[in-house]
Amino acid sequence: MPSVLRTPIGPDSPTEWAGVKKAGKLPVMATRPTTREELVHRLMDLFARTLDHQGTCLENLELTYAQAKLIWRLEPGHTPSVKEAARRCGVDPSNLSSVIDQLVERALVITRPAEHDRRVRIVRLTAEGVRLRRRLVSCLAENPTIDALSPQRQDELLTILREVA
Repeated sequence: MPSVLRTPIGPDSPTEWAGVKKAGKLPVMATRPTTREELVHRLMDLFARTLDHQGTCLENLELTYAQAKLIWRLEPGHTPSVKEAARRCGVDPSNLSSVIDQLVERALVITRPAEHDRRVRIVRLTAEGVRLRRRLVSCLAENPTIDALSPQRQDELLTILREVA
């Protein structure tokens, strides 16, 4: 006996109906998604496309996601502690130490003891790290999804994002 599935499928999408029928699931009723459901769906699609684009940028720059995240979070000239850098990246400091070691090896960051407390280690982008960060930001900014919007629509989207993010 096929399982029952309530899914928001529009009447203009016969391919979606076919996929539901092939899976052996019969919708109870075809309903339009609520505004919030559609909003979440579209945000998730945008997030997925942005992640794809980000993956391409990271591959081209030969960075892992963790390395790029740290480079992104380090402002040129700033010297946060490793603990603060980990907080900015949303990770435990012990998990960040291997990422820092990899970036030190590539001469993209340096670490040293803090002047105020030698037990505290600080991290800073090198000149090469600053250049790579600029390339990373530039690559991420060339997002095809955003480029598909007119300048006016980009401004409108930015206004909305400033309100919520």
